[in-house]
Amino acid sequence: MARTEDPTPPHSLSDWKVLLPYWRSEDRWKALGLLVGIIGLSFLDVQVAVWFGKWDQTFFDTMFAYKVAACIALIPIYVVMMGLSAGMRVIQQYMTQVLSMRWRLWNTRVYLRKYLSDDAYYHLEHGENRADNPDQRIADDLAQMSVWTLRLGLDAIQAVTTFLSFAVVLWTIGGTLSFVWHGWHIVIPGYMFFGTTISILLISLVLEKAGGPLVSANYRQQHYDADLRAALLDVRRNSEQIAFYGGEGAEHFRLSECLHRIATNWRSVMAYTWRANTVVELYTGGINIVLWALLIPKLLAHALTFGLYSRINSAFMNVRRSLQWFIENYTDLATLRSILQRLSEFERVVTGRPEGGIVRTPVEQGQIEIRNLVLDRADGSRIATIGDLTIPNGVRLMIAGASGAGKSTLLRALAGLWTCGSGSVSFNMRDAMFLPQRSYVPTGTLRQALSYPATSDRYEQGACEAALEAANLGTLVSKLDHDAAWGDVLSPGEQQRLAFARVFLARPATLFLDEATSALDKDNEALLYTRLLALLPEVTLISVAHHSGLKRFHDHEAILSTQGMTIQVLS
Repeated sequence: MARTEDPTPPHSLSDWKVLLPYWRSEDRWKALGLLVGIIGLSFLDVQVAVWFGKWDQTFFDTMFAYKVAACIALIPIYVVMMGLSAGMRVIQQYMTQVLSMRWRLWNTRVYLRKYLSDDAYYHLEHGENRADNPDQRIADDLAQMSVWTLRLGLDAIQAVTTFLSFAVVLWTIGGTLSFVWHGWHIVIPGYMFFGTTISILLISLVLEKAGGPLVSANYRQQHYDADLRAALLDVRRNSEQIAFYGGEGAEHFRLSECLHRIATNWRSVMAYTWRANTVVELYTGGINIVLWALLIPKLLAHALTFGLYSRINSAFMNVRRSLQWFIENYTDLATLRSILQRLSEFERVVTGRPEGGIVRTPVEQGQIEIRNLVLDRADGSRIATIGDLTIPNGVRLMIAGASGAGKSTLLRALAGLWTCGSGSVSFNMRDAMFLPQRSYVPTGTLRQALSYPATSDRYEQGACEAALEAANLGTLVSKLDHDAAWGDVLSPGEQQRLAFARVFLARPATLFLDEATSALDKDNEALLYTRLLALLPEVTLISVAHHSGLKRFHDHEAILSTQGMTIQVLS
């Protein structure tokens, strides 16, 4: 769940670096080929627009000279050029969609790899440095980044191309402004071009000043929207528990709080958008006054024909549209900047390894070696002092102690999930398996859930059936290929028995159990331990448990307390 009280991080130019990796990847040549093709079609489209401007002047001058036959003769070439222009735009749009999807898929694969590497997904939720709602950043932000970047970037390139092409036209046909001021004879070549450019750039500066805070407001809005989705997902996943507690009122209050934050921040978004839109609308309505003012010298000189006006108006409109790209796309740019900001933050967090003093060293064979191990909290306070411990192969060790003594934290340190503290651990991590108290059961077929984390084709049908039977889940054998949300179908006890069935399939050399039978009755608990030791008689077993009845399945007991760890042999 997101932490909504976190301040909005400042926008930085470094946030734009998240755009670069794809263009340096193994797919870059195909991507660059598509991009060059798209830009080339954009350039051709601009040149066709310049041609249309010339055609307009010729056509209207001919029309107002009442040369009907000449006008009709101009129409076929217009139709051909119109078809060519339409075809280029359709192809350009198709190529843009292809490039957008390739970019999104590549980015998503990279982010998923980082998210699922080195337990990054775990530290994002449980570590000191967190990023809210990683699911939204991977599923939504990456998709929006590729779409918005390509659309805005290609529009910007087309705007530059349009500006350069029509600036020449406006400079050429606009002529020179010549006047006398206080005895000075002043000549301004290309005055229409300069007048148009300066007026639009001034408006752009005003817009940036008025709408600047919109970036931070959009960032917060995405954050709060994701909070609401996460809260609703919590209700969906824990519907039974909420129903038993009668927690509808509490959930309604929690969801209302999320909605209140959305509404409060949305008022800021509306205020800043209103300010930006006010500038844009005033500009849109008043920009034609600039053109009319620039045409006054030609009107006074009686040098303006309808055909010339049509061409000047076309050049002015195209230069205006190219220069006002920033104005028209300001709110979209604000959205893109907030997306890049979120992705950059996610990138920094997911690639940053948590700092900790516990060293974890994998070895191919041998016993479990723990040396000078101290478990601390993230704030530096002490949880437990383990010291030195050697667990030979085949030993069955039960870890006991009061709640909060550090039993589960010790297993997390052995699994590499807890790094706060000091000391070192080493064992054959490749052939080890950890069973947490709350088992994870992925949605899909029961065979997939049983085989997890291996793929469903890893084990033979007979092995899967035998594992279910051994875990006292024989009634599920006929449902191995049934597709369902098994995490909702199976009871907590059945989920824990399914976890043991995975052990019977995987047959690890070392097994760590963190209260992995807490949801079972004594008979099922004893049955699972009995079958575990019968099927894996040489397994090294480390169990965190509270039930004294489990001592008979272990040969040693480690008791954790504030004074440290004591080991005793069980008879």
